[in-house]
Amino acid sequence: MKVTRQAVVVLLSAGLLLSGCSSSSDNPEDEGYTGPTLPARTVVKDKWQEGPAKPKQQHPYPYDIYTHCGIKWVKFGGRWWVLDSVFPGPEQVKGEPPPQNRQRIAGYMTLIDTHTAYFDAAGMPTMQFVPTDDEPPGCA
Repeated sequence: MKVTRQAVVVLLSAGLLLSGCSSSSDNPEDEGYTGPTLPARTVVKDKWQEGPAKPKQQHPYPYDIYTHCGIKWVKFGGRWWVLDSVFPGPEQVKGEPPPQNRQRIAGYMTLIDTHTAYFDAAGMPTMQFVPTDDEPPGCA
């Protein structure tokens, strides 16, 4: 079978074009970001997920947030954190959002650095927490 030089160039160009378009990434800031990479979690009755006492940076840990008094304070990695900001962006958790009437949200806490932790759950914006020396007030 005789293949012309022009046909080879067209086929190679098409192959390179397709391989470039199909690259994927798990980083939301990359051009080939493919979407959420963590599966949605559900609350397990009588079992709280709080992450380890000494979390590693950039590692998402299963984490449950108690929502009865609102989402303002969390205890993670052996210290208290306070909600600093909420920002929409690429979802990190795929699946159905938690029911509205729950007193606990099952998601993931990720220590970004010593001064920042993110909480992500399905259908919710990322919540950024910062460490605090204060303790949470009682719930009225």
